[in-house]
Amino acid sequence: MGRLLLLLGLALRSLRHRPAQTALLLVTVTTVCATVTTGLTLRDSVGQSYAEVRAATDGPDVLAMPTSTGERALRELDPLLDLPGVTARGGPYPVLFPMIEAHGMTVRAVVEGRDPVPDAIDRPQLLAGDWVSPGGVVVERAFALALGVRTGDRLTIGGEGFTVTGVARTAASSPYPRAVWSPQGGGPSPHAGQVWLTGDDLLRLSSDALPVSYVAHLRLAEPERAEEFVRSPAVLAVPVTVRSWEFFAANASGNLRGVHDALTAAGWLLVVLASAAASSLVAGRLAEQGRRVGLLKAVGASPAMVAAVLLAEYLAVALVAGPAGLLLGCRFAAVFSNPGGGLPDVGLAAPSVGTVVAVAVLALAIAAGAAAGPAWRAAQRSTARALADAARPPRGRSAVDRVARRLPVPLMLGLRLAARRPRRALLTAVTVFTVTAALAAALTFRAQPVRPRDLGGSLLPDPDALLVQRIVAGSVALVIALAVVGAVSLAWNAALDARHSLAVTRTLGATPGQANRALVLAQLLPALPAAALGAPAGAGLYGLLHAGPMAAAGPGPADSALLVAGTLLGLAAVTAVPARVDTHRPVHVVLAGARR
Repeated sequence: MGRLLLLLGLALRSLRHRPAQTALLLVTVTTVCATVTTGLTLRDSVGQSYAEVRAATDGPDVLAMPTSTGERALRELDPLLDLPGVTARGGPYPVLFPMIEAHGMTVRAVVEGRDPVPDAIDRPQLLAGDWVSPGGVVVERAFALALGVRTGDRLTIGGEGFTVTGVARTAASSPYPRAVWSPQGGGPSPHAGQVWLTGDDLLRLSSDALPVSYVAHLRLAEPERAEEFVRSPAVLAVPVTVRSWEFFAANASGNLRGVHDALTAAGWLLVVLASAAASSLVAGRLAEQGRRVGLLKAVGASPAMVAAVLLAEYLAVALVAGPAGLLLGCRFAAVFSNPGGGLPDVGLAAPSVGTVVAVAVLALAIAAGAAAGPAWRAAQRSTARALADAARPPRGRSAVDRVARRLPVPLMLGLRLAARRPRRALLTAVTVFTVTAALAAALTFRAQPVRPRDLGGSLLPDPDALLVQRIVAGSVALVIALAVVGAVSLAWNAALDARHSLAVTRTLGATPGQANRALVLAQLLPALPAAALGAPAGAGLYGLLHAGPMAAAGPGPADSALLVAGTLLGLAAVTAVPARVDTHRPVHVVLAGARR
């Protein structure tokens, strides 16, 4: 117990003494955990969200809609209503398929007639206002958001004006733009919005040009077997379109496929970037703790104890970042689970056990994976060398040195610095490859033709596509932010590592500007092939998620070249700042510090 308390005390003391690096590492791991939690929670919550709507509205087990109109539609429904297994029914309710006008837009709508008193089956849940009344209309929430209407606004249906009295959601129909449009025997087509009127108002709007059809809601003795009921020979023999509640639940899940794919891809890209950024942050922290390692070993700490002390710092960060990421991810999932307004907010519902385990393992893996190797190598250094905190001696001559001698001074020094630290060069390449792939995937997404929803007279935005666009924009911002953190950390580590050798080089005639450019080139050399490979990899990533003709368009060669050039210029700009700060220190100050 005493050794454990000592470990915790030393770890917390070190974290307090380096708040900036601790905060960067905490934010990095928390961001990745939040993104992964959002994707996993969204996957788990979609079915639960539809179930909540169905329970709150007493949704039907089966919905039946004939493709004919008038008395013929009622005759087609009659055999279905008395089939074995049907225990209750709602309706048949009259239905019209008119065009409605709102705010200068003309769109298709499914208008269902209801009584002012809600029925036992399918009672749409009001989110604002009141239920239907004479002269009033209730609009499905996703449709209301697309039209920009709220309670008190006016809609024109079949040439007659109505006041919006309420906004509601239902489990008996898919939200906009997937309400079932089936006019005058034309067959079902999911490209409309849903509204409700009183039965008398709806019948008053009907005419020979706008005939009435009907819809019935059925309750089954075995709701869990609703899909089997729909596919039974007795139901298939009836000329009626029949949908089970399982169909609407699957439809709700399918609506979020683009959201889930975007979050999954962003999560994996951020995991790679976070691992690289964490590795560079940890390497920088441990490089500054050489004397601390020596002091611990001087007072009797074993190498295993020293490694445990250094590793405990980052595990402590992971223990904070994991729960924080879970909390933020559940909050984000509440927004992403409701792209069109047809599903309820997930809120701060507890994530599944699998999600908690996955996020905890991820946080610990990022922290431990970044710190385990450097901590063990630092603990293996001799006590005298650790107390002296001397620079790492250069390796012997290599083929790179023989090639570098013929190059200009900045390029010669940069090539030698890159070859001297292959692990750092690999981290730089991984960071640049990932950020270039992410940007290329985003450009490919933006290059796809915009396809608004055609609902008859007017085009309305696709709510799913708009949400995916926001997710892509946010993911790109997170990727760039983590890439900047990783690039700055790598550049600062390279400057610290090369400080003494570049100071000696300056005494032999190199200028501060040449030393500065050498550090920048040391980062750009491994980044150049990584960026060249990342651009096609990003387009390929988008193609994997969206195979088919929808993914035919993509950025051209000029756009890809600009992307690669922009990424490299951004890396050079980010690297130049810490490089300039370090290479413009007076030579005598650097060498005097090395002697001490």
